[in-house]
Amino acid sequence: MHEHAVVIVGAGPTGLMLAGELALAEVDVAVLERRPGQDLVGARAGGLHARTIEVLDQRGLADRFLSRGATAQVAGYAGVPLDISDFPTRHPYGLALWQNHIERLLADRAGELGVPVHYGHDVTGAVQDGAGVDVDLSDGRRWRGQYVVGCDGGRSRVRKTAGIAFPGWDATTSSLLAEAETDEEPEWGIHQDALGKHAFRRTEGGQVGIMVTERHVGPGREPTLRELRDALVAVYGTDYGVHSPTWLTRFTDTTRQAASYREGRVLLAGDAAHVHAPDGGQGLNTGVQDAVNLAGSWPRCSGGLRRSTSWTPTTPSGTPSPPACCATRWPRSPSAGPTSASGPWAGPSPSCWAWRNRAAGSPR
Repeated sequence: MHEHAVVIVGAGPTGLMLAGELALAEVDVAVLERRPGQDLVGARAGGLHARTIEVLDQRGLADRFLSRGATAQVAGYAGVPLDISDFPTRHPYGLALWQNHIERLLADRAGELGVPVHYGHDVTGAVQDGAGVDVDLSDGRRWRGQYVVGCDGGRSRVRKTAGIAFPGWDATTSSLLAEAETDEEPEWGIHQDALGKHAFRRTEGGQVGIMVTERHVGPGREPTLRELRDALVAVYGTDYGVHSPTWLTRFTDTTRQAASYREGRVLLAGDAAHVHAPDGGQGLNTGVQDAVNLAGSWPRCSGGLRRSTSWTPTTPSGTPSPPACCATRWPRSPSAGPTSASGPWAGPSPSCWAWRNRAAGSPR
């Protein structure tokens, strides 16, 4: 059995950021990831917001990300652009950068800090006792940590096996995201109608990136190519001969937040702790901030011992993080909520932080 002071489940942006933060505190940490490798299928989130860039800058990491993407004024509310260029910050802008690049940079940082990231490790559950948590894998192997942090997404197995309630609201709308081929030239750019927003773009790999709002809320499973075709026909009158998708998924405006971010020796961060409409990269940005907030609430390892296995968190209440509270409490309708005025999809974004505090006269 492999044993560590902290086992993080999930090597997305939240898990990788948290791993790096704990490694800086000389905590013995390891990351388990279900995917077979670091490569990410599909573009996912498309950028970073000002507060996230500030957080990265605090660790001397901002330039790594800024050199890979493009800065722009992306803040907005209900479709109205908001210029934050005069905000009292070194980074009064958003950064257009796809999640696969963001994850690669965070994985590089974790590697530099000596954090082992184990891919192909499918976690099925976590059972705790008075001294630690056993993490079970689908192949029968078992890992153990004094503490386990679930950064394993909205369907978090860590959260479920810990028995942490996930109250909130069910979906009122759903959209499909895909990267595929088309036989016909699509209508590039963003299109909005009574159903919602729809868009076509060219991906980095030369495929067609598709976002289309469905006429009715889709079922809680992965969508099919037939459903994608039907959704396109309903909006555009044609499916453009779409075929051969390499990535196809459904997202909704389901909004839920864990009743507690901690149950004994099990903690949560990122989408495992809160879900909401992901437009504008809200999940990624709040997740990275979750990771920093969580790591910052725990002291350096006991006695300053390097790679200590004697480590205790000081967050007994599991209080939700401020960024997550903001993201889940804003109106769920994209037409009413905070939006991104530009960017890959020009969708809602958690620049609501900047907007809300600017309106209140606060620099943050």
